[in-house]
Amino acid sequence: MKYTIALLACLIGALLFDGCASKPYTFHGTQLQPPMTFADFALTNQDNHTTRLSDYRGNWLLIYFGYTHCPDECPLTLAQFKKIHDDLKTDAARAHFVFVTVDPVRDTPEQMKVYLGQFDPSFIGLTGTPATLNLMYRKYGVAAEANADGTPKVDHTNAMYLFDDQGQLSFIYTGIPWQDIAADLRVLLKKKV
Repeated sequence: MKYTIALLACLIGALLFDGCASKPYTFHGTQLQPPMTFADFALTNQDNHTTRLSDYRGNWLLIYFGYTHCPDECPLTLAQFKKIHDDLKTDAARAHFVFVTVDPVRDTPEQMKVYLGQFDPSFIGLTGTPATLNLMYRKYGVAAEANADGTPKVDHTNAMYLFDDQGQLSFIYTGIPWQDIAADLRVLLKKKV
């Protein structure tokens, strides 16, 4: 009888411990381990000021490459940015949402400001010279080919790049629901991974 009670106590303890033990969080998207460090690029923001990604060191950056005349994926992605931003609530102050153009001919700072303002005026729009942007596309593995008239093809790279608070590329999201990206950011903003 004594052994039966002891065995029962052990089983109950094991069940309680297993049920209480927290499982590690599973991140969504592609996690780069170790994170990748990239060269910094001087670009122009929607307020016509020179901006570098390193200016945002200490904050997380979610970056998307697109263009303001895009008929489908870009507005959908920016709508996702807005949902993620709003879902983060006060934590959103430590996460910046960046839209880098693949159409520098038409995407002037003024055009970027008007376009991004339709989604959230806190979003950062970046443009630059074709030479600087083409170098950036190559470094980041972004496909942004232009048609003969200089306008981009609609089939540009459709991925979000998440940079950590040290300026390193940590995650790439392709086809991941915004709720999962927001969940990842909530975890990342609370602790260092």
